[in-house]
Amino acid sequence: MSNLKDLIFEQKLRFKDSSGNIFSQWKYFKLSDLGNTFNGLSGKTKEHFGVGQKYIQYKQIFDSAKINIENCAFVDVEENENQKTVQYGDVFFTISSETPEEIGMSSVLLENVENVYLNSFCFGFRTNSLDELIPEFSQFLFRSNTFRNEIIKLAQGSTRYNMSKTEFLKLNVKLPCKDEQIKIAQFLSSISEKINLESELLTQYENQKKYLLQNLFV
Repeated sequence: MSNLKDLIFEQKLRFKDSSGNIFSQWKYFKLSDLGNTFNGLSGKTKEHFGVGQKYIQYKQIFDSAKINIENCAFVDVEENENQKTVQYGDVFFTISSETPEEIGMSSVLLENVENVYLNSFCFGFRTNSLDELIPEFSQFLFRSNTFRNEIIKLAQGSTRYNMSKTEFLKLNVKLPCKDEQIKIAQFLSSISEKINLESELLTQYENQKKYLLQNLFV
């Protein structure tokens, strides 16, 4: 799938509109013109974690291009606290890593949620318009090699790498029109779902094989 995704984001593979014509050329946008960043939780100690409201963990963002709310942990947040909640369409980025190649890994929230927060080791990016950059497309855009090659350049450090949100907002992304974004997202999502299904089936077959071999010599 990665090779296919590269072809799409390098615009070597194009999609057609309902009339059978190739969509218009992609356009460059600076991230600061598309939206703004926001911080995760602040002022929390280990005593605050384990109960309360859901919050999105670092590992959830690092491991997957889209957030699974069921994997959230919990944090105690009082009503009068000035903490930012997350919402559908937000993109989350890891702000630090052990290697430059792992900086700025992203994940998108594709569910409507209430009273969910973000961990303090990541930051969020909220677009001004979900029509300009649709969330379903974002999950593939920000994990594409084209974008990853740019964000890796922001890594600063020696033993632990960090990146600046200010420099992040200066990055440019090349976007297709909304209709092509939708087509690309649907296409890549269908392939991703098929790969996940086949992976689950393979795991089941391996478990069945292991069970049969174990009981063969009982």
